[in-house]
Amino acid sequence: MARALAGNGWRLVVDARGTDELEEARAELAMTKAHITGIPGDVSDPAHRHRLIEVAGPSIELLVNNASTLGPSPQPPLADYPPSAFERVLQVNLIAPLRLIQLAAPRMPAGAAIVNVTSDAAVEAYAGWGGYGSSKAALEQLTAI
Repeated sequence: MARALAGNGWRLVVDARGTDELEEARAELAMTKAHITGIPGDVSDPAHRHRLIEVAGPSIELLVNNASTLGPSPQPPLADYPPSAFERVLQVNLIAPLRLIQLAAPRMPAGAAIVNVTSDAAVEAYAGWGGYGSSKAALEQLTAI
């Protein structure tokens, strides 16, 4: 999606937890006619979310929530899922997208869009994927509402 938007000249603010990977992606996207700003960080960090929105500027035409975390690997049964790990999955996969929407919404003009990327694990119950799948199902419901 970022490649397509950059190819059409959009100004993009992109982020990732890994600085090296982010810089590599930013450099690739910068070869287009687009202006690309890469900001390393974790969307579960409130300061990082605020920075993303501030750098995006006063008008946000599109918000894409694509950040995600799988959680423990291998995935434990829900009965054995460490509460702190499940809280982390919910923080990244559900709470952070909602907070970004709340921060971006006042800057989104009529016709702007929000895209929340989920997973087939949101609608299909896979054994051992209860933590991740339930976080993505919650994001599906949030998106529908």
